[in-house]
Order: sequence, then C-alpha cells, then structure tokens
Amino acid sequence: MLIKEYRILLPLTVEEYRIAQLYMIQKKSRLDSHGKDSGVEIISNKPYTDGPGGTGQYTFKIYHIGSKIPAWIRTVLPTNALEAHEEAWNAYPVTKTRYSTPMMDRFSLEVETLYYNDHGNQDNVFNLSDQELKQRIVDYMDFVKDPISSHDYCLEEDPKLYRSQKTSRGPLGDDWVDEHVKLGKPIMCAYKLCRVEFRYWGMQTRAERWIHDLALRNTMLRAHRQAWAWQDEWVGLTMNDIRMLEAEAALHLSAVMANDNQEELEDESDGGSSNEYFDCRDSPPPPTSKPSIIRWSSELELEIADENSPPLTPHNMTDAALLILVFHGDFSPENPADSKTTDTNTFRSTIETCVQRHYPQLRGRLHVVMVSCGSELSQMVTQLNVISPSFGVLHPSLSLMLPSCSKQYGEAIEGTIRRANDVYNEFFELQPSFNGEVFVVGDCVGGIFLYEAMTKREPNPVASRSPSVNVCGKIIREHTESSPSASLAETEMPPPPSPLLENGHQRRSARSLLYRKKISIASVDSVNLSQSRLNFQPSTAFLLGCPLGLMLMQRKLEGLEVDPLEACQLFNLYYPLDPCGARIEPVLNAQLTVVPPYNVPKYQRYPLGDGKPLKFESFVDTTNLWGSKRIDHLLYCPNAMVALPSTALPNILHASYWESSDVAAFLLRQFVRGEECVLTTLSSSLQHIPLNIDLPPLHWKRRRTRFKIANLSPNHRANDILVTPGMELSLNAKFCYGPMDLVALTREPVSVFICPQRGDWYEHGVFETDSHGRLNVSLGKSLPCGVHSVKIVVHGDRSYLDAFIAIVPADTKCAVFSVDGSLTASVSVTGKDPRVRPGAVDVVRYWHEQGYLIIYLTARPDMQQRVVSSWLAQHNFPHALLFFNPSFSTEPLKQKSLHLKHIVDLGAKIHVAYGSSKDVSVYTSAGVEPDHIVSVTGSRRRHCIHIESYSVHLSDLASGNCPLGLRIEPEDSNSLAIHRNVQRTSSFTPRGGKFEPERR
Repeated sequence: MLIKEYRILLPLTVEEYRIAQLYMIQKKSRLDSHGKDSGVEIISNKPYTDGPGGTGQYTFKIYHIGSKIPAWIRTVLPTNALEAHEEAWNAYPVTKTRYSTPMMDRFSLEVETLYYNDHGNQDNVFNLSDQELKQRIVDYMDFVKDPISSHDYCLEEDPKLYRSQKTSRGPLGDDWVDEHVKLGKPIMCAYKLCRVEFRYWGMQTRAERWIHDLALRNTMLRAHRQAWAWQDEWVGLTMNDIRMLEAEAALHLSAVMANDNQEELEDESDGGSSNEYFDCRDSPPPPTSKPSIIRWSSELELEIADENSPPLTPHNMTDAALLILVFHGDFSPENPADSKTTDTNTFRSTIETCVQRHYPQLRGRLHVVMVSCGSELSQMVTQLNVISPSFGVLHPSLSLMLPSCSKQYGEAIEGTIRRANDVYNEFFELQPSFNGEVFVVGDCVGGIFLYEAMTKREPNPVASRSPSVNVCGKIIREHTESSPSASLAETEMPPPPSPLLENGHQRRSARSLLYRKKISIASVDSVNLSQSRLNFQPSTAFLLGCPLGLMLMQRKLEGLEVDPLEACQLFNLYYPLDPCGARIEPVLNAQLTVVPPYNVPKYQRYPLGDGKPLKFESFVDTTNLWGSKRIDHLLYCPNAMVALPSTALPNILHASYWESSDVAAFLLRQFVRGEECVLTTLSSSLQHIPLNIDLPPLHWKRRRTRFKIANLSPNHRANDILVTPGMELSLNAKFCYGPMDLVALTREPVSVFICPQRGDWYEHGVFETDSHGRLNVSLGKSLPCGVHSVKIVVHGDRSYLDAFIAIVPADTKCAVFSVDGSLTASVSVTGKDPRVRPGAVDVVRYWHEQGYLIIYLTARPDMQQRVVSSWLAQHNFPHALLFFNPSFSTEPLKQKSLHLKHIVDLGAKIHVAYGSSKDVSVYTSAGVEPDHIVSVTGSRRRHCIHIESYSVHLSDLASGNCPLGLRIEPEDSNSLAIHRNVQRTSSFTPRGGKFEPERR
C-alpha cells in the first residue's frame, strides 16, 4: 500500500473553498461526461446524520474511466471493469471519499480530507501511528508553479494570468505563499491523506504509483486551478444555490449516460462478453485447480521440489558497494508517464526492500542509475506502428529489424555509449569515494544496445599507448574525416565466400559497427575513442526479457561471427510466456539445446536462494560460453496469464520485471556471493545446512528399511517448543513414511543440527529412533533466550524435518490463530487445498508487524503437519510457531485447550485469539479473557467478539476503532526482538523435505 499526504495551498478561506469546491465538482462532472468510457453518473446525493464527521452530505457516483486508463492496464480488463464507484461523505471541513470498482476486489483507494486556515505547517493532522508516519509521503502541491501537462493546460485557467473581475484577486506569482503569510492575506490548506492499494500480480507498484502521480495528483492540481479560475462564477452563491446546481447536473448526466447505454446494449447484442479474464466475486469462487492472476503474487507458488543442495560457507563483505546501471529502451521520450524513469524507480525500490529484509549491512551501498537507449530510432518504430498498430516496442522481431536501419542503428549505439559514460562520470562526481563493482541491466531493447556497447568496449592496448599507429605499423592520419567504424572496416579481413550473400563483403562493411573481427585494429583519435568505448568494466550483466538470442542466431545464419562478452558474466532472465524472451546458450553451444534453462527460485519460498549451484555441468564445453555460470534463467509466471490477450501480455510482463522480487533477489545474490557464498548473518536459513557441517553418509542401518519405505514419501514431524528461560528442553519427533503413517522408521540413525539465534548451524549429536519411529532428544539448558532452529536429518535417505525452539521471557504477548475455520474458508482433511479466508493473511501479518509472537494452533493430529505447513507456506502466512495434537483423539478440542492452557501457565500472555465458533469454549477454558477472543465464523456466541470479515476487522484495527489493536510498548522491546527472529524468511516454509544426494 502506498500512502501519500497531499497538502494543497489556496489563497482562499476555508468558508470560501466550501462553495468553490462544490461548484467545481458539479461543473467538472458536466464537462467530463461524453458518454461511453468518459462520464459520470450521480446515483445518490442526500444528507446523512451519522457518519464521518457527524452530519453532512452523502453522494454516490459512477465514473466511466476507460479513456483515462493506460493501454497496458486497459487491455487486461473487461469492458465493464472500466468504471469506478465513488462514495463521498462531506461533513465540511471534514470529508472522506472511497473509490472502488466492482470487478477488482483487490483495489482500494481512500481519501480523507481536512481543511484548515493555515499554510500546511501541521505535521500530523490525521493522528497517524508511528508506523503509518514512516510509510507516509508528504507532497506539497502549489497550484501556481507546479508544472502541468500541455494536454491539460488552459490559458484561461492559468493562475499566473487570471484576474477575477468580482474580487480583483490575481494574478499570482511564484512566491504568493510567502506573500500571503507575510501580509496576513487569506490562505488555506487542504490536507488530503490518500491510501492506494492495487494487489495484482506484475502491476502493483507501477499501478499504485500511476494512480498517485497521474490519476490523483494531476487531477487534483487541475481541479484546484479550475476552482480558482472559476471564482467569478461561484462568488456570491449560497448552499441552496449549490444544491440546485447539483440536482440539475444529476439530471443532465443521467440523460447523457442513458443515451450511451442504449447504444452499448445494441452493440453488445452482436458480441460476447470479455469477463472471461477475471473472476472477482464478493462470494468465494467455486473450487478450481487453476491459479488465478488476481491473487496475491505470494499465493502463486512455483511448483518445484524441496530438494536443495546447500550453500557454501559464508564470507564477510563489510566494504562492499555496487553500482547498477539500467540500460532502458526509450522509443517514446514524449511520454514520461509510462517511460523509463518509473521503471527504474520501481526497480530501485524493489532492490532496497530486499536489502532492508535480508542484507542490512548493504544499506546505502547500492546505487541504481539509468541509461537511456535507442531514442535515435523513434522515427523508425513509429513507422512500424503505423504499418502494424499491434506491433509495439515489445515485439521479438524488433531485434531483427533494428540493424537493418544501419545508419540510425550505429548512431543509437554511439549515443548509448556516450550517455552511459556521461551517467557513469556524473555518478563519480557525486560519489568520488566509490570503489565497488558495476552491474549492468538491460530490458527488451536496452539489452541489445548494452550488448553492442560492451562488445566495443576495450581498445587495443598497444594502440592506446600510440593512438596514431596500429600493431602492424600502419599509419592512420589523425585528422582524417572518418568514423571509428570506417577505420574498423579498413582493417577487416576479407570474408570467406558465403552462399547467403552475393555481395557479402560489401554488406559486411556497411555493418562494420555491428560485426568486428578478432584482429588487431588501429585506434582513432583519443576524442573519438572516448565516444565509442565504455569507460568502465561491468563484472555482471543481466538481460530482462531481451530477444538478444534471436539477433545472435540471425548473425550466425548469415555466416557472421558472434562477438563474445569478455570478462563479464551474463544472466539472461525471462518469463516463459514472454514473446521477447529468447535463449542464448544454444546459440553459443548447440550442445545445450537439450539442457533446460535454470529455474530462478521463487522469492516467497526461497528469499536467499535454494542453494543449487549455477555453474555448468562438468560435461559441458564452456569454451565459447560467456562466463562459468548458467546464462539462461527462467522466472516464475502464473499459469493463468495464458488467458490474457496476446497484445496485453508483453506490457504486463515487462512491467513486472522491474517490481519482481525474484529478479531483485537473484541480482543481489550474485553480488553478495563469492563462489556461491552468502552473508554470515544469512547462513542460518531454515532450508539449508552450510557445508562446514558434513551430512551423514547415505546408509541404512537395517537392510530391510530400504524396501519398506520404497516409493513412500516421508512424513516426519515435531511440534515446536515454547518455554521460558531456565527450563529443561526436550524435543519429541516422529519419523514415518506414507499416508496414515504406513511405515515407521524403526531403529535408524538421525543427525540433529541446531542453529542458535543469530548463530551458525552445529551438530548436536547422532541419535537412533525407537521401535515406533519416535525420537526424544534432551537439549538441556544450553540455549539462550531467543528463537532457535532445529533440523533433523535421516541418514538413510537424507530426508529431514524442521522445528523451532522459542525461549521467551515471561509475559511475552502472543496472538493465537486456529487454522481450520478461521484461516481457512473450507475444511479439508484429505489433503485437498482448502480456500483461504479473505483477509486472513493480512490480519496475521498485522499482528506480526505489531511485534506479537504468532502461534498457529490446530486440533488436527500431528501426522498432518506436512500438509498444513505446506498450505501455510503456499499462501504466504508469516513464519510462526505451529502446534498440533500429538495423535488422534476422541476429544480433539479438549486436547487443543490443554495445549493452550500449558502455554498460558508458562507465563505467556494471550493478547488475542482467533477461531471459529467452536473455538470460543476452547479459549475460554484455557483462561483467555472473553474480550480478547475473536470469533470469525458461525453464529454469534457470547463471551467473544464476533467479526463479519477480516477486511473490516483489519480496517478497525488499523484505524484504532478496535481496542485490541495495540502495538507492543517500548518496555516490551525484548519480547518484540525475540518474536521478530521467528521470521527467518519472509513467509512460512514447509517443515520438511529431502536433500539431493551429491553427484560424483
């Protein structure tokens, strides 16, 4: 969610602005209504007595906004989704507005407004919490000097030119605010707090910023310019006059929209609906196995096995620094709204978020700057769009057509190199002490120019020392009016005969900027040299959805040589559905055609990577490959994306590259790893054991065990442990295979590894299971206060289980969640994935962020631990302690109550407990106070708080309307620190898996 507070200053009083605002709104509604895709319907306009601000006027409008939405969003949505509903409560000087759309239940926009006779100097008029103040962005809006687009500019509405005939106010200068404050003239401020949330895969960050920057800020800026310029029309009006104008406007708009709706009905009789792309119902959708694009991206997990090789020993990087140059294609410089700047800012924000979560020692050490590419070819691309409107910039054939425009293409390459060097030099002027690595990133078009620039990077070392003489002794006249490409062509070796071209040599000379031979060439004048070579040496390059592979293959088919990237590791990342994505490995080595691309680990499951090596297999010939690591990398993409129209798909995918946590985390891992290493503070991931711990050999103690468990999946489990300092620790686990514990692992050795909080893994010992597959491990009192990880590995097949040990001080505040019925919207004991109750994940994360220890409690038997933990991981619930009943029971709720009572007896404080109606008695009998029990489902029960939905409840918690929504106070900081170390990764992870045997 993006929160901004706009402070809009006007040379009016609050009383005057009330009339000005209402007049401006009704007039704009008339002017902006033209029928389909652009119009306003006023459904309701009536007074209220019990609402925001007390007594006021309520209005309900429907905005038809199809013509206002960018193509990259509009092409995804069905026609009847291109409308916005506005509910407004006007209790002036307090107003509240809520926007929604019926087809997008994961979009929300709320605007709260307060009006004061001041110049915007109040810091917290909305009484925001400390957390909200950290997220808030304050934007002062000056309607006089803030720039406005040429499309919206109107000479009559320019406050620098306008003068009122009735009031003699105006024109205003750039310093009008200081003047009004100094002379005591009327001045007011509209404080507008805007909360925007757009939770859709691949578009969230970009859409939220677009809504703020254009849909909100630009609209408010123009509206307030109009309110000022129309003052001769509203000065002297009363509230009765305004109400009459609003009634007339409502009749006019109804007539306009009625005529258009009649035409639309006639058109729809001949065509089908476009509702097939989305399924956003208020009620739960019918069960389906297909993932939905509208769900949280964290719910759409990559289907990969839990078989991971471990990362290597970590290393320290105290002085590490990184400069990331983003080469961004720019064929439309006149359209800044959807241009390169927004994407670069999004990319920077995504990387900074990953750094804050996982690499805190890199804060302030990573810099992201942008290099614009390809503006010289704007005219050519425009011509292609005229010929084929669906062509667009994001088309794979563009990479094949660009070189055909040889002159402009050469100019674009030279321009890219020049701009890259300028950006690099400007950065060093601002950061003269920078001494770190340089990474380069290229998008669909920028990646092509990045490759061309890097293959022209280094001049001949001898020629550098003697600019006018080459290695063969040939003299080059320093004042010859020839370009670097001409010198290059002059020294080229004659090409071999080619059946593809009759005048192959002639064509090769025309493309000398593109294809240079591996021979020593003469340098040119030092000035020209600086313009045609990069001044820096990138260590790693990343391509995001770039069709470079197609261009390289075309060159090979023409018999031309492919220039290598020397001294640089290349990573080619793309989505499987991206039409611009193309593999590079098979072009460089045909042997790799049968080797699939490497799957980039899903960030939500493996934020620190899955530990698998990126290097090529030993049988692969790496002579012609660019670097020792895999080049082609496949990013996860929801399967539901195939249902989108082909014209919309490239725009969505290429927008999602910049806000993809998978991409950002992958890039950071290449920086923090030296020979596949991770940072010291990150070596305690739950999913891995570092290499300084030797895994047990693959060996079964009992020969028949191997046959008993053949073709059966492991189902090992152990309840998490919650104790207070000074208590004896004892871990109980059970090792079984198959459904319903078909086979118990009897008399077999297992190794127990422990990772203390902020420590490294060590081996606690080797133990043997009993005849029923059970294991009891005594840990004594050796562990300090904190949350520690335990991993138990079976020697025979290296299957393992994970568990937590939480040693917390007394009076630690906890938030308890029952799994079935409260987190789930359906119950499934057979392993079928139950639906998530809407808003459940957000409520759990709310308590997690407030500093409470999260506990998941269920009456299910422990044999279902793997199913439940996988479900929690799949739906992105926060990491927390997980407790089950130890076995089947005739009274599962009683066992659940006893378990919770044990936690209370330890001294933990249950601040809030969520559950279904059947859990109320469980919590009550465990000693939880009735006003701290929240019932989510079922009929209303006594001794609890009943909520209708998590979304409304979360809103009450965030706004302070619910007394439970209290943050842990500073005196509880110890408890908060203990809790936050439960979340070793950003979300829940499955509590078991199997390590891949090492290949010999």
